[in-house]
Amino acid sequence: MPEPATGPSPDDPVPGTPAPDPSEVEPPSRVSALKAQAMARLRRYEDVPVVGMGASLVRRDSESAGSMIGSAIAFRLFLFFVPLLLLLVGLAGFFGGHLSAADVERNAGVSGGLGQQIQHAFHQSGRAPWFITFLGLFGIATTGRALSRVLCAASCQAWGLPIQRRSSVRVVGAIAGLASGMGLVAILVSRARADLGVGVASLSFAPAFVIYLVAWLLITSLVPRGTEDPGALIPGAVLVSGVLTGMHLVSELYLPDRFDKASELYGAIGATVVTLGWFFILGRAVVVGLELNPVVYERYGSVSTLVFSLPLLRALPRRSARIRRFFDLDPPT
Repeated sequence: MPEPATGPSPDDPVPGTPAPDPSEVEPPSRVSALKAQAMARLRRYEDVPVVGMGASLVRRDSESAGSMIGSAIAFRLFLFFVPLLLLLVGLAGFFGGHLSAADVERNAGVSGGLGQQIQHAFHQSGRAPWFITFLGLFGIATTGRALSRVLCAASCQAWGLPIQRRSSVRVVGAIAGLASGMGLVAILVSRARADLGVGVASLSFAPAFVIYLVAWLLITSLVPRGTEDPGALIPGAVLVSGVLTGMHLVSELYLPDRFDKASELYGAIGATVVTLGWFFILGRAVVVGLELNPVVYERYGSVSTLVFSLPLLRALPRRSARIRRFFDLDPPT
């Protein structure tokens, strides 16, 4: 019985082309193989109650290129704070006739190289304050837009949504408000440390944590996410505000003397390395906080669901459609 004729296989080499040399075929890199093995091991522990959440977070961070996005956020945060400092210097030139640089240094706890820049800013004359203020506002608008774009992209990556390229004016305003709040909290803590001592100043970090928490909840409520429930944003906000408060605590109580010595030894390079390292830690915390929200929400649900399941509050969603919409309590259709 004759065998049926078969056509050429797609894997067969094209006639007239030489066969590839096995020595020229690149084997998979060892780093990729180790990474694949690590991801396979992490999937085994995703069903474990406590360890599984950490494994899911690590896997999501690897799949969404969290380290690269964190570096992008850190760079844009650095670019955003440069025009913000220009704006502060320009405003200092307007108030030069009413305040002295010594008063600002004493009340804000600013000294060193930044204090010298404030001394020069308060001696501006002519149209320099107007130009610097306008340049700072323009820079905040442009860098804030770029920062809002990367935050929106990071949130879309974390929730598995299509990446949105548009930037929101509300997000830019929220970022500016967060930066202003951070500056105000830093001034208050520095003043408390200078006037009341380290013991009393350490108590001011609790309200600083609350301010950071509210500000970050506001920002994450404006970026794309998988649910409209604001309670799903609480885990990431707690993480980011905790990192900010811890970094502020270290910078206020541990680094001032050591930073001055490092500046004397290494000059501007040492100061730049410390500043960029601070922004990198902050950018990495932002990405992990954005990724933590969907991980906790998918495994355990939202904090709002837990709150409205209490005996005294469970009747509120049934009576109010607005509460159900705001906290995304309606069952999926």
